[in-house]
Amino acid sequence: MGNVQMHNICFFNNKGGVGKTTLLCNVAAFLATTYKKKVLIVDADPQCNATQLVLTPSLVNSIYKTPSRILHRTRRSGKAVTLLDILKPIAAGEPDINTSITPISSRDNRFGVDLIPGHPQLALLEDKLSQSWLGFGGGDLGGARITNWNTQLAAAVGKSYDLAFYDVGPSLGALNRSVLVGTDYFLTPMGCDIFSIMGITNIASWFEKWLGAYSDAIRKCSQTWDISDYKIHTDITTIARFIGFTVQQYITKSKEGVRRPTKAYEKIIEDIPGMVHEQLRSFYPPHLRGNDLRLPDVPHMYSLVPLAQNANCPIHDVGSADGLVGAQYGQQTEYVRFIRALSRAVLKNLPKK
Repeated sequence: MGNVQMHNICFFNNKGGVGKTTLLCNVAAFLATTYKKKVLIVDADPQCNATQLVLTPSLVNSIYKTPSRILHRTRRSGKAVTLLDILKPIAAGEPDINTSITPISSRDNRFGVDLIPGHPQLALLEDKLSQSWLGFGGGDLGGARITNWNTQLAAAVGKSYDLAFYDVGPSLGALNRSVLVGTDYFLTPMGCDIFSIMGITNIASWFEKWLGAYSDAIRKCSQTWDISDYKIHTDITTIARFIGFTVQQYITKSKEGVRRPTKAYEKIIEDIPGMVHEQLRSFYPPHLRGNDLRLPDVPHMYSLVPLAQNANCPIHDVGSADGLVGAQYGQQTEYVRFIRALSRAVLKNLPKK
């Protein structure tokens, strides 16, 4: 709601440590540089991992060199640089965000994307967002507007981008809920472990609970207020629909020089599609079926990931000047095949606008 051409997608799993941020930033970079899409990354994780991956340390330091006192000072005017700047009016009790937004330009990073950096103090907004959610549940218009801060953000930037990717932490809390309220889709990176499957179960239960509460809250608000005057999602069937999952491949064990699959991992891989379908099928968008949602698996990249992190560049762009040597060239070639296939699958799963 509220944007013209942009699809906004959250990479989300309740299980941490699945390579979510690395995958998001590399997909975003490939779509921007190879498919020539106008791409925005929004770092909504208080750990700011996407910010640190995309930007050089010197640029990161320049952004955060001035301490931000979220509870004592609100930026009412001027350009918003971080997501915290955008949300400071909400921290002060106002229902609108700061829409004077100046993302970090694609010219200032090797990923070729614009970026709204995160901020560690985003974690301090959890209580404010929880209070607003409770007010919204009682029919409070201000609570509805604050809960929909990301709907406001999407409307503000939607004419400038083809795609926006949101990086979030693994929490099932108020901040992530409010991010997802303003997104069209979510994609779930998974590890090859039982805990990733449990994460899917948690997501399904959490989504079902708060989407039902959201629908009731919209009904109550509409009885008192004309909410069509505001950037508020009114149809829960268009909020955070599931567009796919990808699984991080495990490292096979070698015996007598031959790599052999591990039975426990193979059983988990076998069980994942059925579990995903069982838990998340009610969140599929109408144009997709179960087979569409199994995205290409993520190959293990060994030393390529830290090499790319140190160079602040996407894996497909790492070169000899960044320290790429020997067998890493072959690993990079494999990764490019994967990221191309995944990017193509993501675009295929998005409806035309």
